[in-house]
Amino acid sequence: MSFVRPYALAGSWYPGDASQLAAMVDGFLAVARQARDAPPAPAGPPWLGLAPHAGYLYSGPVAGRLFACLPDRPPRRLVILAPNHRARLARPALSGAAAFATPLGEVPVDAASVARLAASGAFAVDDQSHRHEHAIEIQLPFVQRRWPEACLAIVPVLVPRLDEAGRVAAAAALAAERDEGTLVLVSTDLTHYGASYGFAPYAGQAPDDLAGAIEKLDAGALLRVLAGDGPGLLDYGRRTGITMCGLEAAALALEGGPPPGHEAALLGYARSGDRDGDYISSVSYAAALLTGGGRGAPREAP
Repeated sequence: MSFVRPYALAGSWYPGDASQLAAMVDGFLAVARQARDAPPAPAGPPWLGLAPHAGYLYSGPVAGRLFACLPDRPPRRLVILAPNHRARLARPALSGAAAFATPLGEVPVDAASVARLAASGAFAVDDQSHRHEHAIEIQLPFVQRRWPEACLAIVPVLVPRLDEAGRVAAAAALAAERDEGTLVLVSTDLTHYGASYGFAPYAGQAPDDLAGAIEKLDAGALLRVLAGDGPGLLDYGRRTGITMCGLEAAALALEGGPPPGHEAALLGYARSGDRDGDYISSVSYAAALLTGGGRGAPREAP
């Protein structure tokens, strides 16, 4: 019996009224398109996107930078790799739902892709873990407003900490799904800084120094993402302890490396502390896009 995963964030993380939600997301997209500091999108077909997943007042403008750069022609399938903030998982968790709902309507799940991934043994179907998870739902209104007429289906995946064998097996199964009509989206925030997050290695620094230290820490992770370096990202996480909640999801997406001649761009970056200058408790957000390569020679990894 099919079911629809109901929305859990409406009225708190984003507006519960459909018209207000559509207007807010459309506004983020419009501002992103008009931004004078926006870097050009990398050439070539989109291969991997990265977007944040906090409440829209905080991360919505950054998420808009990614979705505004994606082509008007929608992908046929969007694989969303996200962290599991609440559930304890042994394997990446798929959803058996027929669709995920938002106040804007329902986004269908690619049931055939879910079935193939589950059959690989590297994934499990676990709808309880998806029930209250925000990291996938928060992306869906952007998907709906960016391609309002599209018949786009999603493959929602929650990614826990994996050992090497589990990561390689899951990546092999995902690789079989990554055809020309598929885009992978990594839903992640970057550094969660402060005592409430259990991560305050720069305590006592002046506000400007603290902001700079957080940005430097985030930059190390983003350089590895842009280079398509999954192993390097994992190593960076181990060495620094960066509280990037979707680090495992990004590493899974990058397992095996990017396509030949890939191009990449950091499209947006911000911290919640930028709103009031208080970085003692701050979360960082970034938008990035990797493509399958386009004009010119392949770029060297940073």
